[in-house]
Amino acid sequence: MGNCKGQCYQKSLSQTNNIDCTKLVIVVKTWQKDAFSLFDYENATNVQEQKFIINSGGYLVGRNQIEWIENDSIIKDELCKIKKKNENYFIVNPNFQNVDKKQVIQEKEECHTIVNKTVSDKIGNKIWKVIHENGILLQEEDVIKLGRVKFTIRQIALDIKPQEQRSECESSQSNGSEQAMCRVCCSSQKNPKNPLLNPCKCSGSIKYIHLECLKTWLRMKLENRQSDNCIVYLWKNLECELCKYNYPPKFKSDDAYYDLVELSKPNDYPYLMMEFTNKQGQQLEWNNSSGIYILKFLNVQELKVGRSNETDIRVNDISVSRNHAKLQVQDKKVYLFDNHSKFGTLHLLRSEKIQIQRGMEVQVGRSLISFS
Repeated sequence: MGNCKGQCYQKSLSQTNNIDCTKLVIVVKTWQKDAFSLFDYENATNVQEQKFIINSGGYLVGRNQIEWIENDSIIKDELCKIKKKNENYFIVNPNFQNVDKKQVIQEKEECHTIVNKTVSDKIGNKIWKVIHENGILLQEEDVIKLGRVKFTIRQIALDIKPQEQRSECESSQSNGSEQAMCRVCCSSQKNPKNPLLNPCKCSGSIKYIHLECLKTWLRMKLENRQSDNCIVYLWKNLECELCKYNYPPKFKSDDAYYDLVELSKPNDYPYLMMEFTNKQGQQLEWNNSSGIYILKFLNVQELKVGRSNETDIRVNDISVSRNHAKLQVQDKKVYLFDNHSKFGTLHLLRSEKIQIQRGMEVQVGRSLISFS
């Protein structure tokens, strides 16, 4: 690593993985094909490689031809910002406000919906950490990317107790009044776990519906595809059969917010729930659909993910390898591992900055950035 070998040997073993020397070596490989911000990890053809040795903070800029600049007065086509502090180097996340403080809830009282807005449509390029065979621990709200398909981890529930779950649902106390009655089951009973909601524009005697009745209706309306270890719920537009109002992804009822995705979660087996949105340009099997994958961890500790019919979790997109990745449960935690996929398995950087370590790789757009 440059001329800092003597300094490195004086560091303790616990610090050897951190790059805290005077010089930092950066290798940038840029795939010359502009295709959905992908990088081909299998084929070195059409890949331009550049090397930079730096000893201070600055910026990697450019698209095909990458440059290193330290002057931040004029920054155009920023690829990545690197900051140096106390002989350590950090990658600065330009989308930190978008990711961790991302949603400003704007209420529309007239239609009882909420709209998710970001602080800015785009502050900078998203920085993805490359996942290799050593894997990464998944947490709720993480965003992962397989090829060009993005998933948000909505919930990880590995301690489900079916009997307790059922007893809670069955315990029902009547707190309702005669004026509020569910239009499905015609009952006025309600409790905190099963309230009466007003999710649409219906009024009068058909205004309310129980939360559990709405869940049942949703499961019937959503298109679903099932295998032994995976359930996929899909939707384009969900509308009330009475007032024809399109249910938004999130809605408000009596000062509480409800999420259609959350309403589809199971309660009788361990699972991981991840959401996808099919944006324009993707060629998933279900065009213009959004949906959720519910991955069952019932008597199984490992699930294979890929495009092949032989995998446990099938993602039918050409950018996903036939046997792309795998999910493993270890000590009641879920880990994601790559399986030498063509277009990589990535994990979105969510923190404000991340300390650079030896051998660390990140992908920004179609550029792979390695540190040594």
